[in-house]
Amino acid sequence: SNYKEEPMTKLFNIIAVSLMSFSFFAVGMLSTTDAFAKDWYVSANKGKGKKGSKKRPAKDLGNITKRLKAGDTVHIAGGTYLGRGKNGSTVITVPVSIIGGYDESFTSRDPWGAHKTVLSGLNRNNKNWVSSPTLMIDLNKYRGKLMPAIMVDGLIVDNADRNRYKTDKQLAIVRTANPKKGDMPTPDRGGLIVSASKTGNFQETWNITVQNCVVMNTAPTQGALSVSAYKGSKVTVRNNIVMNNTGYGMLIGSKFMGSDNYPAFTVENNTVLFTWKYDSYVQSMPGSAIGFDQTTTSTVKHNVFAMTDRFAVDNIKKANILLAENLILGNVEADYLEFNTRINLADIEDEAEALHEDSFDNVADKITIPVSAEWAKNYGARVLIDRNAAEADIKVQQTRANDLRSILGLPLQADDLKTEESPVWLHRLSIDDAIKAGSSAYLGKYGASKANIK
Repeated sequence: SNYKEEPMTKLFNIIAVSLMSFSFFAVGMLSTTDAFAKDWYVSANKGKGKKGSKKRPAKDLGNITKRLKAGDTVHIAGGTYLGRGKNGSTVITVPVSIIGGYDESFTSRDPWGAHKTVLSGLNRNNKNWVSSPTLMIDLNKYRGKLMPAIMVDGLIVDNADRNRYKTDKQLAIVRTANPKKGDMPTPDRGGLIVSASKTGNFQETWNITVQNCVVMNTAPTQGALSVSAYKGSKVTVRNNIVMNNTGYGMLIGSKFMGSDNYPAFTVENNTVLFTWKYDSYVQSMPGSAIGFDQTTTSTVKHNVFAMTDRFAVDNIKKANILLAENLILGNVEADYLEFNTRINLADIEDEAEALHEDSFDNVADKITIPVSAEWAKNYGARVLIDRNAAEADIKVQQTRANDLRSILGLPLQADDLKTEESPVWLHRLSIDDAIKAGSSAYLGKYGASKANIK
């Protein structure tokens, strides 16, 4: 009997030792990768070279992208950053965190105040101009097993200087180039994009946070601020200002095509204002505050979705959304779209089939948006055409246009809108206007407030 038990005892001991060895190896591997993660520093005012240390920071994020490794963190001081060669775009292909709004000593942060970290570019006579997003963490080809948490915090993405405008007054963007004058086209990609798909890690799970950022004056066909993730991922999009953009203000995306375990999004305390259609006449491209891919699940709470050319919540793909305590108003076509059904706020909880049953208390209380009088005046001068209603339903369109004007404190218009040419289209908004309009919660509870720095 003892003779038979001894080999089994040895076998169990061998298995136990092997499991312990694997555990120590795994812990050691994680500790090693953590140990190799690096902090980088960038300063437009004091930077030089590629060392990227606190004492010798790099001059631009775009100058060090090829040196970044998975798990690194980049700290960026206040200043204006135009990209490598002033090309206006920085694309990073490994998972990193990017934190802006530091003073020059990297000891304190004030990203919406004294130390604004502004990512922009140049349009005219720029041989290095590219159309890609102003900042993109593109992990669609990343197959590494290391999947550190990704944080983008405290950046201001302002595409105004990347855009081509019709005149120096910057009242209307032009989508095409003019080579004779050295004018490049207005970029049609987003301002801040994080796109994370399947990796070499068996867990296949991302943890992504985008917070305290401002995205403005971008003219994409899709999302101005866009985050896409793979199955099982956890994504938080909080306390951002997304203002004066075409396409979707925010795009909640997925790189997963399965039937369950969708990436889960928390979208909270964001202020999304003035989302324009692609141009004054086209009806097929979005002009909506937020849109969703089908294979996502989202909790959307305490946001402001207002002043859109089409919809506040564009759920054409019938994603699973819990919509709670959001401020929704000033949307020209409807407050909510579900596939091909347009639903106004009062009927959302009754008629929206894709909304979670716990959706509640979304309101349309009147507010005043504190942009400058000049910007508001120009916004009120634009011409917004509903191609389907321009001939048959001009009175309805006129009423909605006047609703938007009243939110800005502008006089109402009585003239019919008969032309598709608009003197104003995505006119330049100042950073001061954007922060003023988005840094205090509306009615004490809706939207972004002063950047939360910990």
